[in-house]
Amino acid sequence: MTVIATVGLPGSGKGEAATQAEDLGIPVVTMGDVIRQACRDRGLDPAEHHGAVAQALREENGPGAIAEASLPQIEAHLQDEDVVLVDGVRSGVEVDQFEEAFGEDFVLVSIEAPFEVRKDRLTERGRDNLDGESLEDRDERELGFGMGEAMERADVRIENTESLEAFQERIRDVIETEIDGDLGAAAGSGDGTTVIDEGGTETDDDATTDGGRSPTDDGTSPTDGAVYKVDVEVTAPVYPTEVTDRVADAIHNLFPEAEIEHREGELAGTAHSMERFSELLHEREILDTARDQFFANRRGDTVSFDLKKQAAFEGLVNFAVGQPDEVGELHVRVRVDEPSVEAYVDHVAPRTEDGRPVGSE
Repeated sequence: MTVIATVGLPGSGKGEAATQAEDLGIPVVTMGDVIRQACRDRGLDPAEHHGAVAQALREENGPGAIAEASLPQIEAHLQDEDVVLVDGVRSGVEVDQFEEAFGEDFVLVSIEAPFEVRKDRLTERGRDNLDGESLEDRDERELGFGMGEAMERADVRIENTESLEAFQERIRDVIETEIDGDLGAAAGSGDGTTVIDEGGTETDDDATTDGGRSPTDDGTSPTDGAVYKVDVEVTAPVYPTEVTDRVADAIHNLFPEAEIEHREGELAGTAHSMERFSELLHEREILDTARDQFFANRRGDTVSFDLKKQAAFEGLVNFAVGQPDEVGELHVRVRVDEPSVEAYVDHVAPRTEDGRPVGSE
């Protein structure tokens, strides 16, 4: 018995993964069906009210309500089938429920693609503005449910950035491997996440590593050998309804080396590196956006910018521009001692050509 669940932001490829499972004769349980049925029960059009009803269900019945409602259907399929695919996990709470129900027989697959790639796909399908929501708004809503945590806990991570055929092949490989029972054993071993990249190569990804871009003790960048001397200050409000440690985690998610100081009504962190922050900019492919923010708010040897706290809770970078974040913002101030602001910005968020960092292979 194996339960494979997929998690991913809109446009990442979860629906295509479900299609490939069905083509292999594997039953698919779509968690969104629970929401669509709830819409109909309330006399609402699922096409217009899907997001609002999903949020209402979680508020009314708890964050695991949709996963709980999906369990009977999953268990019914397992009476006759060895493998079931669950489409649409959205939070760490839902992962907890499935792990409790199925133990080591539960495998979570995160399907990932950069924002611009997903936006192009949804635009082509005419689904870039569902329920009156932009993709940015939909991402923020999903992350508010806790999707970022769920993606971080995945046993297998598939990068969906190439052709449809290449993605279909990778999905089928994962499913067929799971049918053979190999992937399930690996998932329960605690040996780390299996990453399947654009070329179909599998690697083990230890969640405690940072891709080789973490700073060395002497301030030397491991990627270019240069020495950068910077002072990073991060402040974040702590509201009466918030858990202080969670706000501290939001800072550490983006600046893991930060030393946190508790002040009245806020936390303040100091660091001397932005390597992890730079990694996150590369992963989300928002280098140009970052450069614009850095230089728009430059004053002499200092740049400052604001980040949405809600995204930081999930380990993601989302610049706060225009509309304020309802849970507040992280204010970041970076003073560059050496070598210069321009050189440091080029290091953290290099210029791009044709969507790729200048100088990348």
